[in-house]
Amino acid sequence: MKILDATAGTRSIWYQKNHPFVTFMDIRDIDIWDKTENKKFSSTRRIKIKPDIVSEWKDAPFPDNYFDLILFDPPHLIRKREWSDSSMVVRYGKLYQDNYKQVLKEGIKRLFQILKPKGIFILKWCETDRPIDEIIKLCPYKPMVGTKTGQGNKNHWILFLKYDVNKKLKIN
Repeated sequence: MKILDATAGTRSIWYQKNHPFVTFMDIRDIDIWDKTENKKFSSTRRIKIKPDIVSEWKDAPFPDNYFDLILFDPPHLIRKREWSDSSMVVRYGKLYQDNYKQVLKEGIKRLFQILKPKGIFILKWCETDRPIDEIIKLCPYKPMVGTKTGQGNKNHWILFLKYDVNKKLKIN
């Protein structure tokens, strides 16, 4: 089985951070100390992002129909280009207001290209800046199942199955 975490970041969701079936990909390769200060608290934490493959998802360097499962947790912070980067942006990345839909659409299209037929695509999205319905419209398939988690139920985990939409699925 071949699995791709297309936006691995710090691999924070993984219990097995070096599983042999998983390729961890991210556009960033960094190891820094990030200091957060505000009126309520101050903290310093290490941000270590060391992917197996350094690439943005829309440029994923894999052949078509390669992965059995792809996990996609894109940045959900949508910002103006002139805004400075916050600690959250350093940890999780950002998209820009003027082109985030196009960037996500291109990325999702590419990820589905490298997903095998009958492969599973898992999308994680936090509705902090944009509603999930807006993001689902960018996907080439309808979602099968999903759930909400996190504070205020803003985190969505949604499963898609890649199949030929012109053929009826046969269940064995």
